[in-house]
Amino acid sequence: MKKHLKFILGATLTGSLLVLAGCVLTSVYPYYTAKDIVFEPKLVGQWVDADKGRTNEFWEFNRAGTNAAYTLTIHDNDKDTKFEVHLFRLKQWTFLDALPVEEHDEFVPPHYLLKVKRFSPSLDLDPMDYKWMSELLQKKPDALQHIWVGAKPAEHEEGRLVLTASTAELQKFILKHAGETNAFTDGYSLQRKR
Repeated sequence: MKKHLKFILGATLTGSLLVLAGCVLTSVYPYYTAKDIVFEPKLVGQWVDADKGRTNEFWEFNRAGTNAAYTLTIHDNDKDTKFEVHLFRLKQWTFLDALPVEEHDEFVPPHYLLKVKRFSPSLDLDPMDYKWMSELLQKKPDALQHIWVGAKPAEHEEGRLVLTASTAELQKFILKHAGETNAFTDGYSLQRKR
């Protein structure tokens, strides 16, 4: 599952959105509001997959200006992908909202949600489980506004799930399910780069 999260974020940076179909949960609207944003100095720095040891692949969080935003650059050998990231809290839960910086005329940039399990001694981030969400919305379509991109009902294909709910609706949904064991999948565990 560690590679799954790197793939989720890394593939966006390399422009391979078609590969993401069916495995990444995205939202049209952000998961946070200005009042939810927090700044955590422990996030700033370079982070690597502990299983890989020394590598040219790492995540780098930097503070963006004077506000509580971050820039995330995923260095993947010779390719760098950049995100605008906001760390935010909803009650006792901490999350990251990551938005690709690269501009595209063809689509609305997707927001990715990562639940922060801890900042130390490792940075542990879990994405919302795509399969869990997909199955929930197939059973209860009114649970959260969404669309199926590329759906082909005649061929019994669902397409790719995209959340279209407002930020307020997204937050209400997240708070309802944040503690469920199946709602978020084991994602990525990063160690500070030395």
